[in-house]
Amino acid sequence: MATNSDSLYNILYRIDNKPEMVKIHHIGYRNVINMTFPDTVPVSEPHVYFPDNSLLVDRFADEFVAKNSDILDRFQQKTLDKNHGLDSVWVTTSHILEKHEYMIELTFESSSM
Repeated sequence: MATNSDSLYNILYRIDNKPEMVKIHHIGYRNVINMTFPDTVPVSEPHVYFPDNSLLVDRFADEFVAKNSDILDRFQQKTLDKNHGLDSVWVTTSHILEKHEYMIELTFESSSM
């Protein structure tokens, strides 16, 4: 199911406007940005969007990507492959209990893949 989540948008907006709140991890994939931030940062519906020690993976709906392409493009510019495209954007989230962190990861795919 594709998501149009305002909650996830709000997190991305806050990170975009306050990048010092996250640690960026390049985990070896050219089209991925992986970020963590303290779980003391308030997020909407953490039990839904940040499952404890488990991954939640979803694809942003095409309408979400079209509406928010500017902010998504800024995140894509932080990946190793800065021109991969916004044809399909996947979001992965988790609550990493041992580290007391939330994780959000964006994966950018182009239709030529």
